[in-house]
Amino acid sequence: MAIDPEAWMPHWVGQLPQLDVVAIQDTEKDEFIHHLFTYMREAFNHGYSSQTRMDLGFGRVDEWRLNSSDGRELPRLWVVNRADGLMLALAGQGEQHQKDIAVWREGIEAAIARIGTRGEVHWVAVLSQNQPDPYTLNGQRLGESVTIGDLTFTPLTDGISEDARIPASGFGVAVGQFFHWPIEVRGATSCYTWHRDGELTTLARLRRISALLSIAWDSPWLVREGPRDVRASFSGANSLLQGHSWRPIDDAIIREIGRPISVPNWFAEAERITAQIPRSSNALQMHQEGLMLRRDHPSMALVCFTAAVETLAQINKNPEKCPECSMVLSSRKRFEDAIRGVLDEEQAVYLMKAYPQRSRTVHQGRLHGTEMQINSFGRMSLFMPDEEGLFTAGTVQAAQEASKRLLLEVFGV
Repeated sequence: MAIDPEAWMPHWVGQLPQLDVVAIQDTEKDEFIHHLFTYMREAFNHGYSSQTRMDLGFGRVDEWRLNSSDGRELPRLWVVNRADGLMLALAGQGEQHQKDIAVWREGIEAAIARIGTRGEVHWVAVLSQNQPDPYTLNGQRLGESVTIGDLTFTPLTDGISEDARIPASGFGVAVGQFFHWPIEVRGATSCYTWHRDGELTTLARLRRISALLSIAWDSPWLVREGPRDVRASFSGANSLLQGHSWRPIDDAIIREIGRPISVPNWFAEAERITAQIPRSSNALQMHQEGLMLRRDHPSMALVCFTAAVETLAQINKNPEKCPECSMVLSSRKRFEDAIRGVLDEEQAVYLMKAYPQRSRTVHQGRLHGTEMQINSFGRMSLFMPDEEGLFTAGTVQAAQEASKRLLLEVFGV
């Protein structure tokens, strides 16, 4: 790396006695930095800026500069990431002043003491339903507000409509309206700061929440907005449902046609299980991916559902692995054994034929469903079978059902 001749270069670099290495885990390092500069602002009204530089002695260094209120240049903090923690050093120009070094020492000690402290942030988010297939125009509607643990689910509106692609005989595909009813979710997250910690933790939880509701309701539900601190405005407004692609439902009859849904009584236990068993969470996310892809990308949806089945088949088992690359062997056999446990023999045999189709998609780029028809009605021949339609409506549906039943089995349903 070329050295910029105008770049700031220190006259001296020294480590702080007893604080030369802060022995913290990788998961605590960002928290340490957060607490350090939060304290610097609270105690001394110092902001900060940072950059990454290369040093011949230290290698890669993250350099932090305090922006003092009087503009005075203080020594800069050099942070070097190590396996056993963070190595700290001070770098400065001119004479060393103990009072400046003491500022850093005080901040570092305060940050170490604060590691592990948490505050609770209450947040709000919006979930909404995607059109599950080209023929469904009325979505699902939560009947009433319900609280499960620290989560509260509330119907948000009398319904909204959004443009959706629908089949139209003689016209290929056309634009219609999909009516659905978003849900407001409120909860709380324990975190050391909302930004970068609480927000990411909550996003991951909301992904699991939406995936659990998707499997319960057999339809793709996604995070539409949020999460955001309930005290914060969003896009310059305090109201939910931002954006301009949706319209309120004006017709009183249509407002009442939403298909009724309720949060299942196994929801809390399933959320606990997916938080504790990574494979169950992986399979759940893959199942939701399949639901999201099924309308427009049925071949890839089959890949997702079969991946979920294979993942679930490995729970509480020790699958055989290749001694050279550690890849799990006999995936197809595990898939067949798993679906036999949740489908009747006729359904299982039917679905077993899908595994080669899944493999041809993965290894040869083959599409088997209605992708080339762009979800239109297809040829509708009296003499030729509609293989693409049968794949989408039959094979993919069977794989979706097997994946769902296996997941519910893991959840104890």
